[in-house]
Amino acid sequence: MPSIRALLVDDEALARRGMRQLLAAHPDVDVVGECRDGRAALAALTDLRPDLVFLDVQMPELDGFAFCKKVREWPQYSRTPIIFVTGQDDFETRIHSVLSGGNDLIAKPFLFMELAVKALTCVLRGQLGIARP
Repeated sequence: MPSIRALLVDDEALARRGMRQLLAAHPDVDVVGECRDGRAALAALTDLRPDLVFLDVQMPELDGFAFCKKVREWPQYSRTPIIFVTGQDDFETRIHSVLSGGNDLIAKPFLFMELAVKALTCVLRGQLGIARP
């Protein structure tokens, strides 16, 4: 299986660095880009062509929910797994993540194993054509 191309979108540099370091330990995941807000991530999608997006909710310029909705409008990214990684772990945030097109949500602080397992599960579901949960 080729490596999974991941895009990290979070306005907190520490969170991006933590995800990058944890994912670097996994041989099947390649972090192809990092963005600090949703607008920059939208601009980067065409060049980076990620297989998976890890996305924060609260960011400047364009929040995670709006980013996710826009990405789902693009046919080439309609099935790309998007996993929200956020400090907001309430019921309303979880509902909004699903309604905006997200595949899953991981609460910060996150564990490496949870990040890796959810990444691989989402990508494999997408490759097998299995609908989002």
